[in-house]
Amino acid sequence: MGILLAGCGTSSSGGGDTTAGPGAEGTRGMVFNTVSQDVTLFDPTTNSVTDSRPINAVIRWLSNQQHYWDGESIWTYDFPENEVQAISIDPQTLEVIKQVPVGGTGPGHSFVLSPDNERGFVNSAGSNFLAVVDPTAGEVLERVEMGTFP
Repeated sequence: MGILLAGCGTSSSGGGDTTAGPGAEGTRGMVFNTVSQDVTLFDPTTNSVTDSRPINAVIRWLSNQQHYWDGESIWTYDFPENEVQAISIDPQTLEVIKQVPVGGTGPGHSFVLSPDNERGFVNSAGSNFLAVVDPTAGEVLERVEMGTFP
């Protein structure tokens, strides 16, 4: 399960700008449910559930310590059928809008955007590499060989 307080606005400057402060208008909490592959939405000021939607991906980790907001989409990873892919999620519809297969086996552990949003990085632990992704083009630019199970 992953939890995200989403106040995703127009800033694309870093992980800390991904969430709004407590009580900020338009802030909603999201709980990504890995088993049911859906997201539960809640109002963080009242702690009441407001909606639940299928997302058709297993979202394992989003953190304010990681830069995953590019100003338009939430970037993370999934590894269905043990194939690692970078994925982009529309924060309004909560639909996966882009999938970038990296050509390696899972598990994956993290996806992070560069500070300028020009590159994304996701590990393919089963294939021992770090994939460098162009989020705009939706393609893998490079695979950097790493040690065992990065």
